[in-house]
Amino acid sequence: MGFRRLTADIRNGEADAFELFYRMEFNNIVHFINSYTHDMTNAEDLAQEVFGILWEKRNMLDPDRNLRSFVYRIARNRTLNVLKEKKVLSDRNVLNEIDEDILALEDPSIEEMIDSLELERQIETIYSSLPDSARTSFELSRKEGLTNREIADIQGLSVKAIEYHMKISLRVFRKKLKDYLGYSSK
Repeated sequence: MGFRRLTADIRNGEADAFELFYRMEFNNIVHFINSYTHDMTNAEDLAQEVFGILWEKRNMLDPDRNLRSFVYRIARNRTLNVLKEKKVLSDRNVLNEIDEDILALEDPSIEEMIDSLELERQIETIYSSLPDSARTSFELSRKEGLTNREIADIQGLSVKAIEYHMKISLRVFRKKLKDYLGYSSK
């Protein structure tokens, strides 16, 4: 099941789809939260809350957007709120550590990391939209670092065919990424 379908099913209230996503991501969210709270029990409780919020806000889900980045944003915001509450209630001895964690969570690089999850999903969507032979050629080139000659030998095709696959793949990537990033495609 792809993430687009999974997101649509969760949005439609499919408990099995939600449980599947929960099992896939719960430990990742706990680890993310724990890296700022430094309290595993609290991180697990917050992760439960995050997934509760996801279920409550499932009608806001867009199958064309990255479900993981949505959950990480909820986790980030919820963790930030908890740390700020903790700061108000803490004595001066713990403030420096809490302040550092708050600053780390407010750092734009966290938002960039979450945004990269969305871009990662977009790239996977583009990969899956390529014709099979072009996708295979492109992956062998870009992910495995093979030359066009090596790819041609593996696939039993001519080098010209591989060059054509690469040209098509790059054209599709260029257009779809420009569209995704909001640049006009010419």
